[in-house]
Amino acid sequence: MSTAPLSPRFINVAIDLDGVLTEHPRPLAVAANEHFGMDLPESAFIDSAGLNVPLSVRDWVYGEDGPAAHLMPAAEAQEFIARMIEILGLDHVRILTARPEGAQNMTRTWLKRHGFPETKILFSDDKAAVAAGEGCTFAVEDSLRHATNYSRSGITSFLIETESTPAYEPHERIWPVQSLMSIVYRLDELQRAIQAEAALRAIGLPKIVIADQIDAAARARLAEAAELIDVDGTNLPALLAVLPDADALVVRSETQVTEQVLAAGPKLRVVARAGVGVDNVDLDAATRRGVLVLNAPGANRISAGEHTIALLLAVTRQINYADSTTRSGDWARKKIKPIDLAGKTVGIVGLGRVGSVVATRLKAFEMTLLGYDPFIRPERFAELDVEPVDYLEMLGRVDIITYHVPSTDQTRHMLDAERIALLKPGAIVINAARGDVVDQDALAEAVAKGHLRGAGVDVFPFEPTTESPLFGLQHVVLTPHTGGSSAEALANVGEMISTTTLAALAGQAVPNAVNLPPASLLAPDLQRLTSVAAAAGHLLSVVQPEVPSTFRTTVRGTVPGDVIEHVANHAIAEAIRQWTGRPTTPVNASLVAAELGIQVSVLAGASDPDLEPSFSFEVLGETSHHVRIMWDRKNAGIVEVDRFALDRALSGDVLITHHTDVPGIVGRVGTILGLYSVNIAGMSVGRHHRGGEALMVLNVDDAIPDGVLEEVKTIPGVKDAYRVSLPPAQPRVATALATAEMAK
Repeated sequence: MSTAPLSPRFINVAIDLDGVLTEHPRPLAVAANEHFGMDLPESAFIDSAGLNVPLSVRDWVYGEDGPAAHLMPAAEAQEFIARMIEILGLDHVRILTARPEGAQNMTRTWLKRHGFPETKILFSDDKAAVAAGEGCTFAVEDSLRHATNYSRSGITSFLIETESTPAYEPHERIWPVQSLMSIVYRLDELQRAIQAEAALRAIGLPKIVIADQIDAAARARLAEAAELIDVDGTNLPALLAVLPDADALVVRSETQVTEQVLAAGPKLRVVARAGVGVDNVDLDAATRRGVLVLNAPGANRISAGEHTIALLLAVTRQINYADSTTRSGDWARKKIKPIDLAGKTVGIVGLGRVGSVVATRLKAFEMTLLGYDPFIRPERFAELDVEPVDYLEMLGRVDIITYHVPSTDQTRHMLDAERIALLKPGAIVINAARGDVVDQDALAEAVAKGHLRGAGVDVFPFEPTTESPLFGLQHVVLTPHTGGSSAEALANVGEMISTTTLAALAGQAVPNAVNLPPASLLAPDLQRLTSVAAAAGHLLSVVQPEVPSTFRTTVRGTVPGDVIEHVANHAIAEAIRQWTGRPTTPVNASLVAAELGIQVSVLAGASDPDLEPSFSFEVLGETSHHVRIMWDRKNAGIVEVDRFALDRALSGDVLITHHTDVPGIVGRVGTILGLYSVNIAGMSVGRHHRGGEALMVLNVDDAIPDGVLEEVKTIPGVKDAYRVSLPPAQPRVATALATAEMAK
């Protein structure tokens, strides 16, 4: 997807109706042709005014019982609108259609009948003018004419492309998409970036060290919300000198982020690798220090995959030798022996993001594809039309082998002299993964002795590389680690890294953390849940001020394992921060807990999809305390403290009393708060039985002064009192289906 050079301070979106929220409107053209004896194209009602469909025909089509009234919604259309409202807010979403004015009643009835959330609906063929008047920054369209008009008005359009979309010149404000939900993800990223920028500005601009060159648009995005410090990351003394005040460090592959580098940045919260591989980052050291490591998975997969194909073609067609001899005046046509790819067998080691791109591209060459990847599901091989084989078996069958795996202890020298000997004479090796995956000394020897026909290499064990046994070999094509460096890849990488770096610095959940589990929830959903988990950890530290011996998390209901880990880590990290003052994060929470002698355990009960998930956090020491949160798979809230159920979820500034259930305590606490001008916003009281132990929770509008706590503790019958500041409550957003049920 193209990226426009803009950073909006807010998002207002105008969404087309026909062909976007409805199924493809070809039934309308079919009906009009039958009724009027016309010959309209199937796409006539994607843009009926633009294609000069007579108004009388349009009025009939969009009449109260016309064909348009019987269209079906597009796939995911109701969910799309609901998610747009959830992310942006109701006032920032409207439907803008070129249907005739007379179709208003029928259209509103259709939307209600199909369960769409109520939102503003506008009718006009001059969409760009209306959208501009509404302050829209984005539009969703399937009409190229309207998308073009939007772009001329400074409004960026998501253009849903179909087989009937005319060819058009790429434009920075026309972003092609294939699905509605991809728009959700894109606008969610933008909205979170806007929120992150606002949050960072409110607390003061962070300092970000840029140690390697990054995309200009990404740099501009970072500069809007942070103070940037440029340094040559390969100059170690210069890098160390600028790190003491840095909040984040952005690198590519040249800068080595060692333990020494990390130690020089005591305030570092984020290391962002503008690329995929993180072998230049000491992950263990970063994790110990609680530093979040980000990368950009998938952002350069097309570039890296296509570069692999380029290397393969260059080797099989002997392009480098042909080029150099021709330039030197040596017409070496008879010495050049190219081979065809058709009919050859290629082995792809690693069928992740890049390997999958390579597989789809090579299939077009009529090759037989073998694959080795123990970490992907079996169905993926079938989807890619790749035969799964054992690695050693692959070596004996292939004409060409290409590697797309990370650098690990298991993949280092995955192809060494012993395994090269298993390859057919005349085989070709391509390595655009990591330099230590293939033993380059063994590879050079095999090419020099003629066992291998040639090799294509984009990566080296040490970079930048100025010496290599591969230099000077006629049938080896070498490139300086440029596989993921296309203009498009750099833009995609830069966009992901800049957006998620700012989000992480603002305390938001991010999906591309290397030293946290990949999140199976959308970032906003994970953020809501983990913020409440952190609040639970904070609350536990208040009711149990001493470091406990045990921190236990118990899960009920069906919850993905990665979500459990995120939730537990956030709760533990916040509790440890409050207990010790150490800069603990979810990244190093378990390590710090072990250093403190806290036994951490996570217990997951039987999976029950009908049970609303809950997380119970318990600390055991001289005393034991317990906090439970409920999660409806969207929003979460603290609903139980020390086995006392609460009538309302905790949020904001809270006063908690543990007392004996006797008359007068509630009134006396209220009186004390009134004397200190603290207003009560809500109250919840839990007890096991009359006259027994009770827990009272008061939500208040203002911070609770020290004097309040001291006086409350003197009330007869009050055993203890606590105060805590928690995140604000998250409002529940009705889904499209819920809205539809309510409409019934």
